[in-house]
Amino acid sequence: MLLEWLADFRKSTSSSSTANPEELVAFDIVCGDLNFDNCSSDDKLEQQHSLFTRYKDPCRLGPGEEKPWAIGTLLDTDGLHDEDVSTPENLQKVLESEEGRREYLAFPSSKSPGACQKGRKDMLKGNGRRIDYMLYAEEGLCPDWKAEVEEFSFITQLSGLTDHLPVAMRLMVSSGDEEA
Repeated sequence: MLLEWLADFRKSTSSSSTANPEELVAFDIVCGDLNFDNCSSDDKLEQQHSLFTRYKDPCRLGPGEEKPWAIGTLLDTDGLHDEDVSTPENLQKVLESEEGRREYLAFPSSKSPGACQKGRKDMLKGNGRRIDYMLYAEEGLCPDWKAEVEEFSFITQLSGLTDHLPVAMRLMVSSGDEEA
């Protein structure tokens, strides 16, 4: 349904329409809390969604597999107001350590009894549940244009205010007229 809505939106706002004939689309972005992650066994169906064939996820290697630097964007609500994560600086320090991520990020739920207890987090693999996404597409670009991710960031400025870790992405769009 999302892809259908995006296609309708593109059609009604594209440069081939009379709405904005002078505008060229350089890239297309979908972002937000998609409420599923790329590592939970409960989310296998969503990990295979056709959205990921149209849009690129800079944090994803493939279904069920994240890039090593990608971290979860959902904080464990039990520790949300702990002093260790109460300021942007403290949260950044916590997220930079594997031990800190295990303590303060939410991880995929396990079906085995007792796996959600704090002492059992050491058995969990990965870097937490990443449910907030920034996806981009190059479809519709002029044939010689290329969009690539210049920077992807996890933002800590809202520490203590939300259980989500905002993300930001900077794209570089180059045209065929520019030399590499």
